[in-house]
Amino acid sequence: MMQTRRRPTGSRERGDARAERPSLAVVHAAALYRPTPPVECDEDGYPFSDAKPMSEGDYHGDVLSYAKGALRARFEGHEVYASTDKFLFLEEGNRRAAVVPDVLVAFGPPSGPRQSYKHWEEGKAPDFVLEVLSAENWRNDIERKPALYAELGVREYWTFDPRGVRTDGGPPLEGWRLGRTGTRTRIAPSPSGEFRSGVLGLDLFAWGRLLRFRDPATGEILPDHVESEAMRRAAESRASAAETRASAAETRASAAETRASAAEERLAEETAAREAAERRIAALERRLRR
Repeated sequence: MMQTRRRPTGSRERGDARAERPSLAVVHAAALYRPTPPVECDEDGYPFSDAKPMSEGDYHGDVLSYAKGALRARFEGHEVYASTDKFLFLEEGNRRAAVVPDVLVAFGPPSGPRQSYKHWEEGKAPDFVLEVLSAENWRNDIERKPALYAELGVREYWTFDPRGVRTDGGPPLEGWRLGRTGTRTRIAPSPSGEFRSGVLGLDLFAWGRLLRFRDPATGEILPDHVESEAMRRAAESRASAAETRASAAETRASAAETRASAAEERLAEETAAREAAERRIAALERRLRR
């Protein structure tokens, strides 16, 4: 029996509005994802994992791993859900109406784990979607998916081509702002070749075959896990070196204080000896004058 889930506020109105429009799964059937058996499903029968291999290997995986880690760290503590390779279901009850964005970010839904992203349960579409192009599917990502994502309500759509698989002469990194009517407005690069995501508040740029995000306010590149660990170790090393220098400075200061104290003692002894000698001389002079 399918488990009944509580809908977000306003879901009835959204459902009525969707009922008046043609099914996205029908209109954009060519853009949908077809799982490769064997398929794992959740308790309601919606797939969340299949046997399709990552054909692009490290090029694909490195981009996804970086994006997931960097964006989660960036928005930690906020109501932002960021994930990769997540089944995105378009219509309740239609288990075939799904796409699997390489990267999706949604502002508003909680950041906790889930098996899939169900549009009707989350109450909204993702705000940001990025697809990493492959030789097998790049035309689908470029030609079919933008219209589907636009009608769904995705605000920004990006593609990244780390291996240069496009044969249409398109750039390695491309972004569009999407309108509900299916319109696309290309995001122009800066003179230095970076692209600004208004949704994320970050700059995106191709770094060889990798994708990187940069904080425009600080100019700092969001690090990946390996870089974060290296930065943590470097910070610990700097802190340890600073403690060592501070300890050495304290030792030198203590030695200086000891030397100053010894000098003061010697000065006091010399003063006392001089004063004693002066008293003896004065006493002798008095006896000689008698």
